[in-house]
Amino acid sequence: MNRYVAVVMLVVVFALTGLGLVMLSSVTAPLSDSANQLQKQLIWLSGAMVLFSIVGWVDYTVWRRWAWVIFGVSIFMLLLVFVPGIGSRVKGASRWINVLGFKLQPSEFVRIAWVLLLAHYLAYHQARIREWKEGFMWPLGWLMIPLILLRLEPDMGTLILLGATTLVMMYVAGSRVWPLLSVGGLGGVGVIAMLWMLPERRARILAFLHPEEHKEGKFYQIWQGMLAFGSGGTQGLGLGNSRQKMAYLPESTTDSIFAIVGEELGFYVAIAVVMAYMVLLVCGLWIALRAKDRFGMLLGFGLVFGLCVQALINIGTVTASIPPKGMPLPFVSYGGSNLLICYLAIGLLLSIHRQSMRAQRPRAELIIDDTTPRI
Repeated sequence: MNRYVAVVMLVVVFALTGLGLVMLSSVTAPLSDSANQLQKQLIWLSGAMVLFSIVGWVDYTVWRRWAWVIFGVSIFMLLLVFVPGIGSRVKGASRWINVLGFKLQPSEFVRIAWVLLLAHYLAYHQARIREWKEGFMWPLGWLMIPLILLRLEPDMGTLILLGATTLVMMYVAGSRVWPLLSVGGLGGVGVIAMLWMLPERRARILAFLHPEEHKEGKFYQIWQGMLAFGSGGTQGLGLGNSRQKMAYLPESTTDSIFAIVGEELGFYVAIAVVMAYMVLLVCGLWIALRAKDRFGMLLGFGLVFGLCVQALINIGTVTASIPPKGMPLPFVSYGGSNLLICYLAIGLLLSIHRQSMRAQRPRAELIIDDTTPRI
């Protein structure tokens, strides 16, 4: 299992990516700019594969030396979204920057940079991880920098994901449980309060609680997604035969692409996609638990947790299982920034696995030498 876990992980990732390209081609076929969107996604995928190859080949401990620099650069990028002429405001949110005709979402890069920095910090202070200052106050204090900027954008989904990832990594590192539970509870109450104070978010919550009353309003997108799943049934309508993509389902190439999967390919394929993320979670945790050092273990946990929780939020939103929050489906949804970051995370996991296998070879050779007969 340890030998083939990386192969299984990569097969799942490439299968999800292939599904995403097929669904993007199907969804955008009736649109005039279908070739443009598919071409852009292929360009992003090419860049993601190059990044994945470099990061997977380089020893992941190299990035530890630059953890603070990488985090600082990501915060600087996050500040650029508020600069006129560089930042781009869409639907009332400042989350993107324009680079050479492409839109980058700095909050995606902050996720990786923070996980890298937190893994470095917790591994460096592992002897004092249960102390109040080093093991609790400092990590949460540094976390407030990206959280405040994410609140100003606003990007509540990434804010929640970043906070949850931090608490999980601190728990895995050995921090005290009760303070983490207290912070998690207070953070949850604070997030609900912030969502309630934002008129747009409050309207979404009310629509989720009373879907029938808001199916033509704030719940329209989720309602159309549910209709897509219902019309697809178990077998699906067939690839390219979706009716909801005909200007009925908003964000059908990004946040709602899983609904089109269910409509065109059916319930069984949709369940297979969910199972694929579960396999990805198991493979990622397996790699993290067998890392050669504590830094690799914490980094692996943070990376795979972020990917799979993002998938959970997307699928839960599309199926009306949780309050609506727009998040792309990893490896499947259209979007360059998220695709780059997802492949960057997989590259780091692959590097952790390669280095752990390399560290185990001398031990294996020693065991073989010990079992050989001596004269």
